[in-house]
Amino acid sequence: MSVGRLRGFTPADARERLAGARTVLVRALVGDRLGLVCFLGTVLAVALTWRIGVFITDNYTLANAVVALADGSLVVDEAVYGSLEAPGMKTYDGRLYGRNYGQVAVAVPLLWALGAATTVADPGLVFAAGWSLLVLAFAVQVGRLTGRESLCASAGAATALAGFVAHAALAEPIPARLLPLAALQLGSVLVTALVATTAYRLLARMHDRRVGVAAAAVTVLATPVGFWATIPKRHVTATALLLGVVYAFYRSRSDGERGDGSDALLSPTGFRGLAYALVGLYTWVHAGEAFVVFLALAAVDLPTAPANDRRTLAVVGLAFAASLVPFFLTNALISGDPVRPPRMLSEFGASVGESAFGGSAGPTADGGSEPILPPMVRSLAAVASERLALLFGPFVAGAKSAVTDPESLYRTFVRAGYDGYIGRHDNNQAINLSVLESAPVLAGVAALVASGGRRANAARRSSGPSLADRLRRWARAVRSSPTAATDAFVALAAVLFTLVYIPRLPLFAQVTVRYLLPVYALGVYALARQPWARRVLADRGRTALWSYLAGVLLGAQLLFVVVTVGAFGRGGAFQLHAVVGLAVGGLFAASAVGSALDDRFDRATAVTGGLAAALGTDLLVLAGLVYFQYGPYALPAVDYLADLLASA
Repeated sequence: MSVGRLRGFTPADARERLAGARTVLVRALVGDRLGLVCFLGTVLAVALTWRIGVFITDNYTLANAVVALADGSLVVDEAVYGSLEAPGMKTYDGRLYGRNYGQVAVAVPLLWALGAATTVADPGLVFAAGWSLLVLAFAVQVGRLTGRESLCASAGAATALAGFVAHAALAEPIPARLLPLAALQLGSVLVTALVATTAYRLLARMHDRRVGVAAAAVTVLATPVGFWATIPKRHVTATALLLGVVYAFYRSRSDGERGDGSDALLSPTGFRGLAYALVGLYTWVHAGEAFVVFLALAAVDLPTAPANDRRTLAVVGLAFAASLVPFFLTNALISGDPVRPPRMLSEFGASVGESAFGGSAGPTADGGSEPILPPMVRSLAAVASERLALLFGPFVAGAKSAVTDPESLYRTFVRAGYDGYIGRHDNNQAINLSVLESAPVLAGVAALVASGGRRANAARRSSGPSLADRLRRWARAVRSSPTAATDAFVALAAVLFTLVYIPRLPLFAQVTVRYLLPVYALGVYALARQPWARRVLADRGRTALWSYLAGVLLGAQLLFVVVTVGAFGRGGAFQLHAVVGLAVGGLFAASAVGSALDDRFDRATAVTGGLAAALGTDLLVLAGLVYFQYGPYALPAVDYLADLLASA
């Protein structure tokens, strides 16, 4: 910049440029003001159940990896938390390494920020002050949306001040050694907010903002996404990345169809490249799951893309290759093999590695016959077959399991039940819930069968097309319609996710089906895409909202009283949630099928749908405040409330 330009650069220019950069950042991360409200509201809600501690032993590995990476090393030399023999710790050439380094890398700058903030105040006060500031920001944004900025700002300021005073009065010191773990959890909380925001942006563009907000709220508050938000496993991060891929895929089609790029930061080709770039970043978190998403994306994207010319494919390929650099670099620094992630290294104390999905890779066996191929060719063929088996073997195993063991599907998705072996080793506790038991609202997806059947019957009555004609018509719709193409991608991704994990499910010590957490979010998408659901939301939205609020404010208290008076253990409490969830989910499924066939069922669907969503929230609230206590709460007032409930 020349001297003349510098002299003419005023503070007003600086403010204008800063405001422009802030606007671009907000548009890139949350889309619009309502997306920002979804983001802030999610952080505020999730923080209420944030306990700074270790819920599952795998967290020791990730937290120790954060400490090591913050010190500038991938090697884990010291067990700051737990033991170096914690699950997930990997070994190569006598050195120990963590895993999920994409998730670990996000926590490092957050750790530095927390370290800087806690030099002037105790971590408890830092978290309380941050939460109060977010309350004020949330109120201001709501005021600007509703046209009541002064009223909302005043109410927000009063609430924020009262909250901070309460937190400060009840605050107890939080050990500084917990900061790396808190940074890891904070990253998971922020990623959960991105899950909500991306769900909002996707469905708001497909339909309207009401549908988008409902999808965001249901995804976080009515499914186990909210439960795992403060537990730094990979699953919430995986859900955010997958939803990001779905959103970018849809934008790569819809923007080109409308020809309106005035509100887009990227062109349709740019969004297409972003979809593959997010898959590349996904590999840095979990390579096996990223491969599942890549297969689904490529299978739908390439045949349905508006253009597959050399320039377009070059842009997409370059974005994908650039996004893989952190993955390749991390692997090369650890094992010297850029395509061998830490998850495929030997478990600490084990003798063989694992596949990309976490299962044992197993040894390879040579045949007893005389080799007829040259040694070099035979070696390359062995490596290729081993890698192909690691990549595609889980899909084959999943398909076989679904056919030969349908009970595993039933116990994963419908009724988990009680496992005697696990119970005998866990004080007779059965705290595993199936997909529907933990998220009864997803029972509404059953209406897809009714609506699909109705369309098929109408088609047969009108013209009687053959199955081949209907398939060709569907293929044309997928190629020409952005929503149909996105539906196909979501359906394929959900099926492939289920296939790779169903041989290992159900696991009776995972609380919810956490391996399928991304499928929960895709289930909410499937629910929002059904015409009857949008009609109920538009015409009976107040009924659904009041039913939800009643189910949370009264239902949570009723469940707490039953658990307390009945002296239920943790296992008994979860089985109560399971039975009630299945009962209400069944009613919602029946009424949803009715609404798919006749709008006279809409009032009943609104009531049962609100109650089904409320039961998912009740589980999050009671699990966060009553059932699991494993560390100090980030917000001191919540810690005090949890102690009161524990003494009831």
